[in-house]
Amino acid sequence: MTSHQQRIDPRVVRTQRLLKNALFDLLEERGYEQVTVQDIADRATVKRATFYLHYNDKQDLIHQCITDLLNELRESIKNKNDDTLHFDFHSGKAHPIFIRMFEHVSENFCQYQALLVNNRIPAFTSGLLDVLHNFISEGINMTEPDDSNLSARRDVVIKYVESAYLELIIWWVENQMPYPEKDMAEMLMNLSIMGPYRVRPYEKPKP
Repeated sequence: MTSHQQRIDPRVVRTQRLLKNALFDLLEERGYEQVTVQDIADRATVKRATFYLHYNDKQDLIHQCITDLLNELRESIKNKNDDTLHFDFHSGKAHPIFIRMFEHVSENFCQYQALLVNNRIPAFTSGLLDVLHNFISEGINMTEPDDSNLSARRDVVIKYVESAYLELIIWWVENQMPYPEKDMAEMLMNLSIMGPYRVRPYEKPKP
């Protein structure tokens, strides 16, 4: 619970949680366009008037859900002092930030599935891409500030990497998380650093 939530009446927090949970339950069952405010209120076992005490409409509710989820993701992948200080980038192991990113997706799987796969809500997709853009930009700028050491122009590199991250997260959720969070973090980090090959095909010794 955030400090902001702690200042709110617990009954308000509880009602808002019921409404958010009801929305995601319904998104699992039907498309976003087919869900009504009355459906959400009925599923949350509150009156329609109670819904309007908290949200203007269903767009307002889903916007708040998206904002909360993306803020939690930003917090989970925020660089901490000890994340990089003692980390060996040549170890082939997953960086703590990468692990936390996939743990966040896993812990909020139903929300990611509803917003990113089953319904593909544009506001969430673009918001997630924006979070990934900032995360990747900061990472690349920190690890390699010299443009001459990049294989393409910096803005192209960042766009390429952020798009790959987004599609990989979508694939992982769509396929019911076929690999554990730590394995995904390790594979994504190795792909980010080395690309798809352990040994580049044209560098393999000829038989």
